[in-house]
Amino acid sequence: MTSFTTRDLYLSSVLVTLKFPLLKVDIQMEGQHQNAVGYFTFEKTEDLKHIESRYLHNDLLVEPRNYVAIMRNLKDQVTNIASAPR
Repeated sequence: MTSFTTRDLYLSSVLVTLKFPLLKVDIQMEGQHQNAVGYFTFEKTEDLKHIESRYLHNDLLVEPRNYVAIMRNLKDQVTNIASAPR
């Protein structure tokens, strides 16, 4: 299986909204203030590549409330992972 990883929260939210399974969420501390940045991993498929292309060309419609709820959930996952004791 080939994976597709992105740090784009908005694209990841679209993919989850469209029922692409999220395989894992990782974080990296980045920038001068060491902010947590989420990296979202999905299985790379032809359908995913097609949706990514449509996303990049502003050619997608998703249900807005579901999209926003998923985006908040993904952001919360990144925050929770970052604040968990290591």
